[in-house]
Amino acid sequence: TRLDRGRQTVTARDAEGLKRELPYDRIILATGTEALRPPVPGLDADSIFTVRTVPDVDRIAARLNSLNVMRTGKRSDVNPPARALVIGAGYIGLETAEQFKQLGLDVTVVELADQVMSTLDWEMAFPIEMALKNAGIKVVLSDGLREIDEVEGVSVARTASGIEIPFEVGILATGVKPNVELAVEAGIELGKSGAIRVDGHQRTVDPSIFAAGDNCEALHLVTGQPVNLPLAGPANKAGRIAGANAALDLIGAGESDPRRLKLQGVLGTAVVRVFGVYAAATGLTERAAKKEGIEYDAVFLTGLNHAGYYPGSEALQMKVLFEAGSGRLLGGQCCGGAGVERRIDILATAISGGLGIEDLAQLDLCYSPPVGSAKDIAILAGFSGSNVRRGIMPYLSPTELPDFLNANK
Repeated sequence: TRLDRGRQTVTARDAEGLKRELPYDRIILATGTEALRPPVPGLDADSIFTVRTVPDVDRIAARLNSLNVMRTGKRSDVNPPARALVIGAGYIGLETAEQFKQLGLDVTVVELADQVMSTLDWEMAFPIEMALKNAGIKVVLSDGLREIDEVEGVSVARTASGIEIPFEVGILATGVKPNVELAVEAGIELGKSGAIRVDGHQRTVDPSIFAAGDNCEALHLVTGQPVNLPLAGPANKAGRIAGANAALDLIGAGESDPRRLKLQGVLGTAVVRVFGVYAAATGLTERAAKKEGIEYDAVFLTGLNHAGYYPGSEALQMKVLFEAGSGRLLGGQCCGGAGVERRIDILATAISGGLGIEDLAQLDLCYSPPVGSAKDIAILAGFSGSNVRRGIMPYLSPTELPDFLNANK
């Protein structure tokens, strides 16, 4: 509950609520994140839940059981399905919406932005939106929540545009922020992102204090700038690094000791599945590249997850960004059926290795008709990008095509 850097002690509270003071030589702060709670009246209602911890899920399950949903999918044999409201259309919100729908609930997703999955560019997120709608989920975009009220014992959400959404169970999934309260009270420096500033060894400004995971910053491998990307993969790697380096401190190892570990950086590689449609991304989106002022080119193409003549192939869409001039890979996105995550993992590895768009065309990937194509979509992206870079084939993105067609009627 408290960190005293001067005396090198912490105050801890046990399960019974008793406090005691403990000395330390090294500390690793792994306090994670906390849910973002927008200033919406009524958001503290008993019908609103977050999905952060196992106890959170237990409370949601108890709520669903009280509605007789977990077994039957309905409140009773005669009443209509229970209604669920999901606030936010990111990873957690969409995965929760899918599970509610599988349980038979009537689900509405409300998102302030003009698209679901803001970590993707619009045309790559659109298939996810269509999957939600095709499954019978109502999707409300470009409309923030104004208030939550109770009308005759029923929770009702009202949006900024005036839409009223009655519900029995609501999920707040508007994102997270670094949990840095303990660090701030101890005077530990934060970065521009609002997360704890650390070096590559996960050490804070205090040499005896390390931080790891969602509460701290890391360098973005493309931009070289410190960012806070709360994802499980980077958090686990940072935890290993912090633990190893803290232990090396205690045996007197120097900073140049070869056993020291260092986090090279992060890309924000992530994937989501919604009703059989997968979407994944790594590195920069177009929006992010523009924000960073990076001149880029992009290619967008379609393909199959394995040989088309072999039964069961599924469609994929892939988008790859690369730096204009140098051809350096900046990021990519993929959506569709099975195999989406494999292509993004290929791209994340290529970016981490400093490869360019023309290197992508030269990758030697495994091939067999049941699992891939002789010209994999990742390699085809390299072909297409190489053609753009060499001026052989001009390119239009899906979002540019309508303007082009209208201008050339």
